[in-house]
Amino acid sequence: MTTSEAPEENKQQDFAPPWIFGITNIPFGVAGTYTGVAMPFLLGKKGVPIETIAVISALSLLPAAYQLFWAPILDLGMRRRSWLILCSVAGSLCLASTLLLKSPNDLTSYKVLTVLGQGLVGLVASCNGALVSTRVDPAKRGQAAGYVNAANLGAAILGGGLVLTLADKYSNEVAAIGLVLMICVPALAALAIPEPPPKKEPILAHLADMGKEVWKAVRSRKGWTGLCFCISPVGTVALTNLLSALGKEYGVSGQMVTNVNGYAGGVVTAIGALASGYILDRADRRKLYLLAGVLTAAVAAGIALSPKTPEVYVVGSILYLAVAGLAYAAFSAVVYEIVGTAGKTASTLYSVFPAAGNQAISYTVFLDGRAGGQWGTKAIFWADAALNMIGVVVLFLLLKVVFPDKAKSGQTEEAESEQISEDRSNKQKES
Repeated sequence: MTTSEAPEENKQQDFAPPWIFGITNIPFGVAGTYTGVAMPFLLGKKGVPIETIAVISALSLLPAAYQLFWAPILDLGMRRRSWLILCSVAGSLCLASTLLLKSPNDLTSYKVLTVLGQGLVGLVASCNGALVSTRVDPAKRGQAAGYVNAANLGAAILGGGLVLTLADKYSNEVAAIGLVLMICVPALAALAIPEPPPKKEPILAHLADMGKEVWKAVRSRKGWTGLCFCISPVGTVALTNLLSALGKEYGVSGQMVTNVNGYAGGVVTAIGALASGYILDRADRRKLYLLAGVLTAAVAAGIALSPKTPEVYVVGSILYLAVAGLAYAAFSAVVYEIVGTAGKTASTLYSVFPAAGNQAISYTVFLDGRAGGQWGTKAIFWADAALNMIGVVVLFLLLKVVFPDKAKSGQTEEAESEQISEDRSNKQKES
């Protein structure tokens, strides 16, 4: 669609400021770090084995891996900003309820509520990603991506650090109330996003058009090679979901676990993402994605080779979380590049790639945990290092052997993007 063809609602005065999407992504970040940091620590404190904690952590990631099957609902009916608020409220209540259960006796209920809560709050990322694609000035989408990642990673201070502090200093009931507020209050910022109501059209016809547009984007060279990156274990930094539960193995106090994985971890990963964003605009994003995998493997192997001391835990965790900032930023950069300026399919298309990425995180967390259950704590780090390096080697060979360089391919990525946009524009003209 050319500038002259842009609909009335896409005029510049209706664009939202990039920073607001950092605020509206906080619910997603809080929920993720609650299940990735606070939940494993609290379960470990109650005597739940690390292998069981790994299973619960893996289960909590599955909704995001499969949410592309129900994400199309976000492109129907209500505004996406309304969906964002609704999903935040419902999901926060489910996650907060896990703090009120008497685990390990209620582990079944714990798993159900965790999966349901993550499934609901996970849709916030799809809403937010679609809103960035459609409600931000195209010249400022890079800024929006930076704010989104910084807020998501910085939310570890809330979902990880603050929840643990409230639970430790007061009670799980107070922590549950705090968790609901941390998720719901930032979501209300979505009301400030200028978004026109969706057009009324037959649902079946709308779904058919959405399916065709998503399929065209995914089967493009940029799309399916991107899926290969997302589904690999490279850059999953899966140990961020297990580090807090390993603190006692290294003789680290609960407060230090909170400080490292919650407060300091949130700052370190946010800074890493912002710094990486600057580099990602000036280098090959997919090569940096592979670099994130190599660095992840190096840090994990370094921890495995070191003695089990508090100093090793603190330094190793900080380094791992810093690499996580690069990995997350590289992942987002690759996905935003693929989604581009999607229209009515924005939420659906955006969900496809994070779904693949979360599938990778889920199975990597599971395999890391299984290795720890079979061969001890050090095996968790060795498994993480091995999975990342295997993924890097496979992807590197595929890029060199199967995927030709732009100059050698029959159609450049830019040309494919233009073709998708042109097809979408022609479809709108026909309608």
